[in-house]
Amino acid sequence: MTIRPELLQRPRQREHERGWIFRAIGVEPFIQCAGVRTLYGASNPSDEVIVAMNAAAEAFVDMDELAEAAGRRLAELTSAEWGVITAGTAATLALATAACIAGNNPELMLRLPETSGLPNKVLIPSDQRFSYEQAIRIAGGEIVSVATVEGLAEALDGSAAMICLLGRMDSASGLPLSAAVPLARAHGVPILVEAAGLSPEKPDRWVKCGADLVVYAGGKYLRAPQSTAIVLGSERLCKAIWWNGAPHQAFGRAMKLGKEEIVGAVVALDRWMNFATAKHDRDQWLPRLKLIAAELNTQPGVRTEVLSWPGSVTAVRLKVSWDEEVVPFSAEDLRLALLGQRPRILIHDFWSTPTSIVLDPVNLGDDEAEIVGRALARAFREPRCIAERPSTLQAEADVSGGWCIEIQFLHGSATHHLDLEQNKTHISGVHHTGSSSGKLSGEIHGDHIRFEAAHEQIPMSLFYGFEGKVAEDGTISGTVQLGGSAKEHLGPVFKGQYGSAEFHASQSRVTPDSSTLSRRIQRRFK
Repeated sequence: MTIRPELLQRPRQREHERGWIFRAIGVEPFIQCAGVRTLYGASNPSDEVIVAMNAAAEAFVDMDELAEAAGRRLAELTSAEWGVITAGTAATLALATAACIAGNNPELMLRLPETSGLPNKVLIPSDQRFSYEQAIRIAGGEIVSVATVEGLAEALDGSAAMICLLGRMDSASGLPLSAAVPLARAHGVPILVEAAGLSPEKPDRWVKCGADLVVYAGGKYLRAPQSTAIVLGSERLCKAIWWNGAPHQAFGRAMKLGKEEIVGAVVALDRWMNFATAKHDRDQWLPRLKLIAAELNTQPGVRTEVLSWPGSVTAVRLKVSWDEEVVPFSAEDLRLALLGQRPRILIHDFWSTPTSIVLDPVNLGDDEAEIVGRALARAFREPRCIAERPSTLQAEADVSGGWCIEIQFLHGSATHHLDLEQNKTHISGVHHTGSSSGKLSGEIHGDHIRFEAAHEQIPMSLFYGFEGKVAEDGTISGTVQLGGSAKEHLGPVFKGQYGSAEFHASQSRVTPDSSTLSRRIQRRFK
């Protein structure tokens, strides 16, 4: 099955201003310099993908027959044994787990996620733990960390269903694919490589090196439909993934994708590997960064540097750093200021340091790169318009002591506790939930209090960002931002990714149990 590129061209005229459809429903779009993050729509489908999807919407097919044809075409494109299109990388983690536990045995398929008595452990190197592991657990997989080759050998005791590796961490890991393959082969345990943001090749590098399955995000650099992923590898496991997912009445029925998305993803992979338009897109990334750099290199105290990470990151990027003595704002001040202007400009949060940002060119047009360059140059010329002025108000209350907090979530509530210490306007202490404790820090100015509690966990730490006012009766009320993040994604966006809740706090006597817990936690943090 081959589709000629010339059949997939779309007329270039645009009847409306870019982003008009979002404005029509009350959402202001932005110029996207933050890479291909799902939170911001990842990437836009290419013209060829949109034409293919529109063509697929004109007729009907049997979805199983379409999956068979798509699998065959993916194999032709990559020299893998087979392929399957899924409803995204996280869905693939769940479906691959289901496939490795149940195959297409209907009795086991309909048991999922109940896997007691079955080989259900998913082994992950301890230096490759990542944020999306919950997708493995919802299929009934039990995650087990292994740190060494010896640890992997010990864990392959008949209870393991799958080994999961993070492709972008492979070269730096103490347990890379090359070390895992011999043991996995000897014990008949499949290996899945999560390569969401990496670039597929022919032949596929991961499959060639011994992986049984590898998954690539469709809606990132490939510019496939955003909700898709492309899985390559073992024909039997790819087909087991398909049978465990929609449209079938099995575990993965909720992970549905349409015929248009399947066709669009296949065309996107073909385009990425074979079409001149895709190569042209990639060839524009560096020139667009240079357009931005040219606007900034003459600004006092500002430096630019092109970054690339061969084999681990698909696109080049531009690092912009500045001297805090010359430019008094932080990267977060700049991020918020750029989002507040028109046109809005989005830059990354967790790639930043206090005095540097990193820009990704993948979703920029030439005109947008010029707009970004000019906006950044203006910010660095007039930095005091952006810098947040610290409050000079003294604290109007002393909040030291034990506190009981009632948190009202969107559904349900919880009681937490605080042990606070105050030194002038600085707040420190420990936040206790029902199951964990985390160190907190913040400040109080006037009657306004703000502090953040971090609960360190693997693979994702939890964050609670409290902000409120101290009332005349000594209670505190306000809102708490809820989030979670792995270390590599640490930034204000993920720290608030679960929304907000309301809280009301009152001082309480510290019970013996909570006092003991507080001392234990304080010692751990010292």
